[in-house]
Amino acid sequence: MRHSQTSRSRSLLSFESLGLPAALVVVVGVSALAGCSPDKGPGSLSVTYELGNQKSCAELGIDSLRAELVQGPSEDLTVVYSEEIPCEDGGEIVLDLLEPGLYSLIVSAQDDNGVETMDNLGQPDTERRVEIFEAAQANVAAELTARPAQFELRWRLGADGFGNCAAIGIDRFEVTAYQNNGTVVLLETELDCDLAGDAMGYRLVPDPDRELNGALLDEVGIQAVDASGNSVGSAATISFEPVGAGYPLQLTVECTESGCVEQA
Repeated sequence: MRHSQTSRSRSLLSFESLGLPAALVVVVGVSALAGCSPDKGPGSLSVTYELGNQKSCAELGIDSLRAELVQGPSEDLTVVYSEEIPCEDGGEIVLDLLEPGLYSLIVSAQDDNGVETMDNLGQPDTERRVEIFEAAQANVAAELTARPAQFELRWRLGADGFGNCAAIGIDRFEVTAYQNNGTVVLLETELDCDLAGDAMGYRLVPDPDRELNGALLDEVGIQAVDASGNSVGSAATISFEPVGAGYPLQLTVECTESGCVEQA
């Protein structure tokens, strides 16, 4: 103990001999300790991506990729951060200056038409959940697969197109999507006749399980039914060439008491 005290005295004397007061030694010591406190500041995220079964950008015709960090309920997501890069094999997307918190990650791939043909929404929500910490980098792997086709349906009611559901006796539409020339069912669902459409009158056909494979979808059947489930006239059968992964499919039918037909 005595040796320790002697060393301390000599240390202080050496500082004083240099014209530095002993109080400065204490200040310097406190500053050094402050440097050991946890880092503060924004975080970052590095996203590596895999296209299908380890396919290249060129093989799949991918031009660019976009990563988005979103928050909020699934029906009303808010994009908080985003970054877009050219597609490069073995590349990564880096998002910087991120506020710490919990986010969901959406990664999409666009072709040279700007259409999103692949995304990571086939991954479980838990694998797309990202937590950003103070002054730290998070690392996530995104597995991109083909996006389903975006099927939208519009209907005109009555001979002049200005009728309404009640007047014609239509309660809803049974919609069946097929592949392989109408021999294999991809999706079966129903749309209420009174369902509101967008500005052009189109209603998005729900596909929660991502069954509408745009590379295979080639036929749709649409049957109008009344409130008791009875068919209202004949069904419309519409055949077409597959639109491709992620591409929109917009169809219009005209329906009367006699049934529905495709509007050219």
